[in-house]
Amino acid sequence: MISIMKELPLVSVLFLTYNHQEFIREAIESVLDQDYDNVEIVIGDDCSTDNTWQIVQEYQDKFPEKIKAFRNFKNLGITENCNEVLKRCTGKYIAFFSGDDLFLPGKIKKQIGVMEKDQSVVLCYHDVETFNSGDGRALCYTNHGPGSSRPIYGSAEKVARVVIEKGCSFMGVVSVMARRDSMPAKGFDQRVPVGSDWLMLIEILAIGGLSKKVEYLPDVLTRYRRHGSNVTGVGYKHTSDEFVTLAIIESTYPSFVLSVHKGYARVRFSFGARMICNNNFQAGRNFLLLSLLSGWISWKIFQWLAASYVPSLLRFRKSAN
Repeated sequence: MISIMKELPLVSVLFLTYNHQEFIREAIESVLDQDYDNVEIVIGDDCSTDNTWQIVQEYQDKFPEKIKAFRNFKNLGITENCNEVLKRCTGKYIAFFSGDDLFLPGKIKKQIGVMEKDQSVVLCYHDVETFNSGDGRALCYTNHGPGSSRPIYGSAEKVARVVIEKGCSFMGVVSVMARRDSMPAKGFDQRVPVGSDWLMLIEILAIGGLSKKVEYLPDVLTRYRRHGSNVTGVGYKHTSDEFVTLAIIESTYPSFVLSVHKGYARVRFSFGARMICNNNFQAGRNFLLLSLLSGWISWKIFQWLAASYVPSLLRFRKSAN
């Protein structure tokens, strides 16, 4: 077994957790149950105030050869915790994960199969199921079914442009496996305190350029849990991170400037819709008009502009993207 494991590339599961006592046992078990042996699970507990750390320690004591865990001395926030975990990862490949989500059987082995077969593949992702935490019911899928997004793959540069313009709607971060040596040396950019995973994906792809590829697996290999504490539910703070991300890309990778301008238009639309949902009608209108002037042409802009004058139309708010 030892000789076989030495032949398999090491996969580091970059595992973030904070106050996940309800979910973390199931999350850890879903990684331990993978049919790929050469895995290190690097868990960073961001100073949880519940029993998360105690549960993590139980598993670390039981599986010391698999689990490397630590607890921050204070709450650092998502980006800093990401970097604390990343610097402890030693694998050839990095799989992104959180203490409230689930890997499904075969995930790691299937992605490794794709990436080891073709060394030009810098990133591999797959379809994701979003499910309700309360009853386990499947709510939607990232890449198939109603409201889903078409997967994009091919040259890393091409995919980078789409990720800049449209965000990660078609690529669930929890589905991503990337080569560690393809990640920027600085790690996750601390100028983006919450949504730094988007910038990380863009930089992996931008660095890869035309010489590297992105592959997609149509299999559903991860379950993303929807519950009341999901960070992606944070509105204004996450959107401000998107503006910062686009500014960083514009200054660092000038060849992507046209995609950045399209990204600004999309984010302005999203921000304007959120402001209108929060009854900040004038500011919301201003952002929608900026989006329109930036080239974001969609019937949804006019729908939301109408809703800013007739609040009863806000039943359409779920159409924002």
